[in-house]
Amino acid sequence: MDYNQEWLIANSRGSYSSSTVSFANTRTYHGLLVVSNPDRYERYVILSKLFEEITFSGKTYSLDTNYYPDTIYPSGYKYISEYSTCPFPIFNYNINGVPVKKSLVMDSDSDTIVIRYEFLEKIPESIAFYPLLAFRNFHSVIREGQRDFTVNESGTSYDFTGGNFTLHISKIGSFIADKHWYYNFRYPVEEERGTNSMEDLYNPGRIETVPIKKQLDIKITAEANQMPDYEEIQNKMLKRGYSTEKNPAIKALMFNSANFKLQNDIIAGFHWFGPWARDTFISMPGLLLIPKNYELARAVLNNYAGKMVKGLIPNNAYINGFQRSADASLWFIYALQKYYNYSGDKNFISSMYDKIKSIISAYIDGNDDFYVDGKFVHIKSPLMTWMDGKAGNTSFTPRLGKPVEINALWYNALKFYSYFSGISGNKMEESVAEILASFRKKFVEKYTAGGMIADTLDPVDTSFRPNFLLAYSLPYKLLDNPDFLNRAKQELATPYGIRTLSPQDPGFKGVYSGDQYNRDSAYHNGTIWPWLAGPYISAMVGNGENPDNLFRYFSPLFTMQYVPEIFDGLNPEAPKGCMMQAWSYGELIRAYYENLRPRKRNKNSGDVMS
Repeated sequence: MDYNQEWLIANSRGSYSSSTVSFANTRTYHGLLVVSNPDRYERYVILSKLFEEITFSGKTYSLDTNYYPDTIYPSGYKYISEYSTCPFPIFNYNINGVPVKKSLVMDSDSDTIVIRYEFLEKIPESIAFYPLLAFRNFHSVIREGQRDFTVNESGTSYDFTGGNFTLHISKIGSFIADKHWYYNFRYPVEEERGTNSMEDLYNPGRIETVPIKKQLDIKITAEANQMPDYEEIQNKMLKRGYSTEKNPAIKALMFNSANFKLQNDIIAGFHWFGPWARDTFISMPGLLLIPKNYELARAVLNNYAGKMVKGLIPNNAYINGFQRSADASLWFIYALQKYYNYSGDKNFISSMYDKIKSIISAYIDGNDDFYVDGKFVHIKSPLMTWMDGKAGNTSFTPRLGKPVEINALWYNALKFYSYFSGISGNKMEESVAEILASFRKKFVEKYTAGGMIADTLDPVDTSFRPNFLLAYSLPYKLLDNPDFLNRAKQELATPYGIRTLSPQDPGFKGVYSGDQYNRDSAYHNGTIWPWLAGPYISAMVGNGENPDNLFRYFSPLFTMQYVPEIFDGLNPEAPKGCMMQAWSYGELIRAYYENLRPRKRNKNSGDVMS
């Protein structure tokens, strides 16, 4: 059993509850209740832990586990007999032959969790609960005395206040004040990452519960209003992640993907990412359109359309200033295109027509970061593509010039604009028609010269990276030559996703580890990204690869409990980066339904338009 296996449940605000199977926190980002500010998606660990001491036959057992310097204490993990994480975390304990079941649910719409204990054969004499408070930003740690906490008692809860937050724990017994700090919690994952890795936590006292029935629920919330009960929250969670999928692995993939769904956006990844436009639009087909959640898809698209400035979509709308990228606006058009493919909702796309038109015009007019040179988009500034790893003033993959996937997206956007102009009775500009004329021919000539495929032009860079896959996989594709796909199969593809650089390249880095500089230098220079399996699958199936073989090949991804952000470029079994990433889920789900599912393909699967 992997006691360090992480679990997570989240709500539509971006708040979450997360730890490991043993409940030993291994990251600063772990916490039983981590509350998000949905205006900026800053998150705060309010309740780090709530550990239990349970008494059977006069003997007290702790179910808790923690990492401390040079030791693990206590060893509650040894009582765990089995666990599951879908549809929500459930832990079965065997305490010297006595079974106890513990499950956690989180309300989809409020910062509330409920923990249920079920005593299946024998009822304990007592349980004591010890809250460990943090009330700090989830990137940081606290030390003794850095926070002041107050404790109050209301009619239905014990209330713990620190700074701008109040935590409410339901009255399930008597509160005994016993104020002190617990010292030197160690977070091993943060040690490896070279970030904050040692912390003290405050314990205001304990909640003692006697007598006990066969079932005990403890409600924990940052809300001032009445807390929903376990069954209500459970039903909302099941409804939020519902799908009719029969394959259990895909069904679990789709259920867990509901954690990313916000009220009008998609969170890019857990634990530390907020919403990012690029990630949102890439993820949308798998996360929202295939489950037919068209209402939320429209809310997301309207949200970003309302944030446009001078014809461009901000890549991150929740930070100060306008963050420009060369692809977020093109991915926005792709998301509208896929929305239309799946929903057939011509009226909504018509309402977005002027937005599409303004994006096309913004690229043609150009700006300080990129412009259209002849037919192709030329980038003048680094960090304009998804390969944006940076440490200090060092950009590890600047990709200046004419990146291949940017121009594949540009062509796809122009073709959709042309298509929708035609069916909606709008007249497309002559300048757009001129760019489209012979675009595909010029693209093949320029990017595939000399039997190589360029990652960028002007300057030419033939480093073998996966970005060219989009020229095969987007709805309006540019390439059909199987040679480059065959090479990708040999050098880039792994069962855990696609490498960002060929191992044969002298700049290849096969391990993502160490401090931020070392991690970011490997981020797009060999590190494997699961999301790229999506365009790879679409490209390969489009060129005659057997879908069943591809599904078997990528089975390690399709069957994972949580699909992470990245893996090492070599020996990629251990997840790295974020424990779960939206576009990893979105692209796996999209590729499964559009390319791999063993039945007749849905007519609305991205190939409606000719």
